[in-house]
Amino acid sequence: MKPFVYKLILSFVFTYALLMGTLVFAYNQISANFVRDQAMDSLEKIHLGVATRLNSQLAFDHARFSQYIFEIEQAGLDPVEELTALLDDLFVGTVRFTGFARLSDAGLVQDGTTYAYTTFLNRQDFEQNISVYVFSNVFNGHPDETTYVVFRADDYIAYVEADAYLATIFEIDEQMAPHYFIISRDNYVFYQNHPDADQRFFYDYLRDEGQSEVFIDGIKDIMLARDRGIVETRLFGVMSYLVFNPMSDGFSERELYLVGMYEEEIVIASFAYLNTILIAIFFVVFIIFAVSLLILYKVIEAKNNDIENARLTLYYAKPFILKISSRGVIRSYNKSFKKLLGDYRNYRTVSDFQIKEKYSDQTIEEIIRRQVAFTAIFQLAAESVYIHFIPIRSGRGYLLIGDDVTAVEGRFDEYKGLAMFNVNTNIPNYNQLKQDLREMFADPYRLNQRNALVVFDIVAFSKLELLLGERNIGKVLSMVAEVTHDSLDGYPAKLYNTELDNFTILFEDLEDESWVKRWIDKVLIAFDQPLAVERNIIYIEIKIGVFHIDAGKYSLLTPDQAYENAMLALNHAKQSNVHTFFDYDVNLGQVASRDQMMEQDLANAINKNEFYMVFQPQYDNELEKITGFEALIRWNNPKYASESPFKFIQMAEQNNMIIDIGRIVLHETFMAAKELEKYGVNISINVSPVQILQAGFVNEVIAVFEQYELKKGSISLEITESFLITSFDLVIEKLRLLRKYGFEVHLDDFGTGYSSLQYLRDLPITAIKIDRAFIKNIDNDTHSRAIVSMVSSLAKNVGLEVIGEGVENNRQNHFVVRGGCNIIQGYLISPPVVKDEAIKLIEAFNIEKTRTVERVVRIREVKR
Repeated sequence: MKPFVYKLILSFVFTYALLMGTLVFAYNQISANFVRDQAMDSLEKIHLGVATRLNSQLAFDHARFSQYIFEIEQAGLDPVEELTALLDDLFVGTVRFTGFARLSDAGLVQDGTTYAYTTFLNRQDFEQNISVYVFSNVFNGHPDETTYVVFRADDYIAYVEADAYLATIFEIDEQMAPHYFIISRDNYVFYQNHPDADQRFFYDYLRDEGQSEVFIDGIKDIMLARDRGIVETRLFGVMSYLVFNPMSDGFSERELYLVGMYEEEIVIASFAYLNTILIAIFFVVFIIFAVSLLILYKVIEAKNNDIENARLTLYYAKPFILKISSRGVIRSYNKSFKKLLGDYRNYRTVSDFQIKEKYSDQTIEEIIRRQVAFTAIFQLAAESVYIHFIPIRSGRGYLLIGDDVTAVEGRFDEYKGLAMFNVNTNIPNYNQLKQDLREMFADPYRLNQRNALVVFDIVAFSKLELLLGERNIGKVLSMVAEVTHDSLDGYPAKLYNTELDNFTILFEDLEDESWVKRWIDKVLIAFDQPLAVERNIIYIEIKIGVFHIDAGKYSLLTPDQAYENAMLALNHAKQSNVHTFFDYDVNLGQVASRDQMMEQDLANAINKNEFYMVFQPQYDNELEKITGFEALIRWNNPKYASESPFKFIQMAEQNNMIIDIGRIVLHETFMAAKELEKYGVNISINVSPVQILQAGFVNEVIAVFEQYELKKGSISLEITESFLITSFDLVIEKLRLLRKYGFEVHLDDFGTGYSSLQYLRDLPITAIKIDRAFIKNIDNDTHSRAIVSMVSSLAKNVGLEVIGEGVENNRQNHFVVRGGCNIIQGYLISPPVVKDEAIKLIEAFNIEKTRTVERVVRIREVKR
């Protein structure tokens, strides 16, 4: 065994000892803190779940009690008497209400007795939507010393025993054995379930344990900020973790907090398994390192022997072998190399070789001395030959062992060229564009000319791809490239296919900036002509973004920034329903910043629930009454009052906030539907594609439906036709499940996308909605009338209802009804209104008949 092997073993032993010493030291230092930190993180999540469950249950029970009061008052009855009579059947969770009473200015009116308010608590402590207190503390002379959770609606309260009610929510973990406190932000204790708890102010417990005011101020800061937090302290003589979570602001002006006390010893014991995990990790590291040492030793030993034994073998087995001195002088060639070179005597030293790689600071002798592989190019009469050499130390010189890699590296330049071209259109791609832009920006003369970067996208390309298939869409892209290339004839420009359906034109040294506008007009006219692809006639619509590269106008302009500015202009054009192209200016950057601000405000709006629902009526001309409403969401934020709701909904879909907004819509709409149920109207709700594709969507909708105890057939779910093109198979099974459960399904915006009769055949829909685009000009457009009539007839023949959207006047209504569509929705009846106004519309149209729509007499009725 050679001396370097012994040195290698010694270095491995030393390294191993050092590593294990470091690991043992690290384990002793971090194991305790690791377990403690993991325990605290876990407790915060556990307590957050408890607080969330508590907030949800309290909010739900309060809403239900408020509904009881409203319905009884509407009936002109005494809520206390009616609810007391039903006491045995009224539950909050799994616990019965304890009782009901009324609050007056004089005090609590209960069982014919009035108990005056005490001065112990302020009225804001108990005149809240939800509060926790003892009657004897609040009302003079009241004998009841039980702690109650109290729900208040108007002047009436419902109360339930706090321990029994909260126990079902807390679901106390026997292993953790936590204790809970409900306190106000100013530390007054409303509820506590620790057996030794007897203080009225929470901070007194901490002061009893000797905690400083600085420590208490830290807790105050958490609660003043309405934040979550966890602290470690001694409480009731035991080291514990206190976890703080704010309760809902809508419960009480006192800003309540739920505090959980978890004994540290019990918590740490439950996470003891983490120590085992750490020990296991260290053990695995030990095994891996030991095995690696053994394997590495065997490999090095084998390699050393192989090198010694293979030197002569390689001399004959390898195609090309050279022996050189330490100074690079060639000592000998093998026969294969002599045959390859022919006149090999022209090469006296390795410096005579042409090296493919470029080493700016190293000579070829230095490369060989470092034993770095390299490729040499030998120019022969017929072709260039690429030989890849591996230098190996041999005595006082080196062996260069070579392979012929002409088939690989010899084609590298060709492949590099292919990397710069798009495979579909065979024109330069994004890589080439980046290179050309860098070269232009590196040349001050070129950069100071009139240059422009223009990008365009094919509108609705994904739909074309689905309709035509992958093979034919490649032909479309080639045609688009050809049309664009032809339109650039005579312009100092270069065309690139930067993405699948994205094309870029770099204009250089323009005589005038108006040349770009003239080219845009030219190419738009060219694309007015249809393309023929496999007997399909395709019309191409494009959106264009323009950035004029003016280095003097922008202080920090880079090639990447220029391309991003052009793309920003393109994105703005794609969002516009009016403009085909946009020139970049700084205002577009401000629009992007405004969108970012809107996205942040939208996230805050979800947390603050700044949304409300409006309802647009659907009127049946045949029955002459309102039969349903479409529920639409609105954002109550003055900053975005001028923005279309579609914008924030589209933003929510792109940023996955639509799931949370969708849940708000479900609850708010179903709650309103329950109130409107007695009027016999159907409520339709729009379902986002992101929502319906979410796992668990069907179960969630059914759960909320059952929560509000709605009748089957009272809710319709609206899905858009364009969404079905990409998600038909994924959607159909979910809709069938919902239909079986009693939901109606409406197909919205029918006829605006790539309409398919497959939808009417396979989808479990009950109605289709004709888009307002066909209603808008129905009074003077025969094509629109024919479409409405055809769709109505087709739908009714397969048993579907038809609803016409966007009906704004009686004349439009006449044509819609005569076309076979009885149910309309639009400003003729009413714009979207809040729930109370919707009820007034029902009363006016359906009950009092103070509002009507001009009756339409169909042609067949006149003939009769």
